[in-house]
Amino acid sequence: MVQCRRVGCLQPTNVRQHASSTHATKGVRHESQTGSAQRVDLGAQRAGSIMILSRRRILALATAASAAPGLAGAQPSLATLRRFIKMRGALDGRLVIGCVTGRYSGVVDDVVTPLFGVVSAVFSRYRQTASGFESIEFEQAYYTSLETGQALDQWQNPYTGQMVAVPIYSSPPERSLITPDLQFHPSKPPTAQVKAQHVASATDSIDGDIVFVEQVAVLVPGQNGRPAFRYRDNTVLRAKLADVDNPATQTTKCQTTFDATVSWRPWLNMGARPGHMEALGYGGFGATMASLPAGWIAATQRTRPDLLTYPGRALGSFQ
Repeated sequence: MVQCRRVGCLQPTNVRQHASSTHATKGVRHESQTGSAQRVDLGAQRAGSIMILSRRRILALATAASAAPGLAGAQPSLATLRRFIKMRGALDGRLVIGCVTGRYSGVVDDVVTPLFGVVSAVFSRYRQTASGFESIEFEQAYYTSLETGQALDQWQNPYTGQMVAVPIYSSPPERSLITPDLQFHPSKPPTAQVKAQHVASATDSIDGDIVFVEQVAVLVPGQNGRPAFRYRDNTVLRAKLADVDNPATQTTKCQTTFDATVSWRPWLNMGARPGHMEALGYGGFGATMASLPAGWIAATQRTRPDLLTYPGRALGSFQ
């Protein structure tokens, strides 16, 4: 989701960071924290009524999005941008809630070790401008226990045996301009040393659905003995084309799946150890407060209860 879910990836030294979602790789070995390994075949899974796509399927959609005629291959279009905004948010400026649930795994050589879950809610508004759509959004995210789904305060790193403090990610409101070519232009770009790209692309209709693939790539160079930080993700947004093109509506519920490859987060205290993390998650836009996961509700009640009553107040306005 998040994006999402992504703003923390530009701040690798900040302890209040966020990561999104899970890892599911078909036919890899998973090693438990007790050291035993087993071979699993996750493929495509279903969580509730939402299909979790395999990584191979997500990458295939990303490739199709870059080459599909009619949408991806067309000239930048305000109509295509409005479809994207209607799925990711709303055309009339109302508050929209997005949610991602997933889990992280560590990857060292060919061994995949489940680490922790994550749950995130993103609150956003959009308004049309002469150049495209301006967005304002913020995110509240928690790393969670794989056993209970509850937010973690501390966590034992299976690679080091060290007990580490687990951060909460609570972003400030952030503004971007999304142009008809589906490029995201943040109002506060990263520093010149940081290389970052955030762009979406559209595929043709798939089984009566419209699909967008949102892609983020970030590279933060290493400095002062710290290794470089790399982040890359694909978020697949999918909704019924008939719902998106319905002129009587301003927003459409949208399902999402999320796939990411990311360097070790600094709070893991992994230093220069080899490996990285991978993630896979699912969720959507058009959620309600009542539909957010119980783990997110419980953690927010404890850490930031104002969000449960007045989420729009924390988001602020475009003024």
